[in-house]
Amino acid sequence: MNNDTPQLNGIIMQGETGQFVYVEEVSELSTAKHYDILSETGTIHNKGFVVINNIPVSEEGRPSFEERFRNRAGLVDGEPGFQAIRILRPVSDDTYAIMTIWDDEDSFKNWQTSKSYENAHKKRGTQQALPTTIFPRPSFVTTFKVG
Repeated sequence: MNNDTPQLNGIIMQGETGQFVYVEEVSELSTAKHYDILSETGTIHNKGFVVINNIPVSEEGRPSFEERFRNRAGLVDGEPGFQAIRILRPVSDDTYAIMTIWDDEDSFKNWQTSKSYENAHKKRGTQQALPTTIFPRPSFVTTFKVG
């Protein structure tokens, strides 16, 4: 960011892929990627560890994908070190962003090995899971540090 960058109310995230700013307000920046917030809990702070699951979803699969997240169990919300989650619907492409923010990387890793994580993902690989045909490409994860 330089002095020509407008001041936005958000967090600056630093990761292997570069530096990004996440804001929950309308931005007219030409380089901004725009999302609608489908679901949110928690408060975003200026310090922590951000994990973004980037999940491409076909147009036909959007309703069932969004329904799954609207009815999520919310098990992550009570985990130690959890700050916030944002389920972000893409405005101009097909890749949703499921962003969780943690106090630190260890808090996230502890969640991944918890019973709550196991319960939250128990439908994976079963007939109750979303059909794989709604995912046109593999998902990928990006991580960032804040503060």
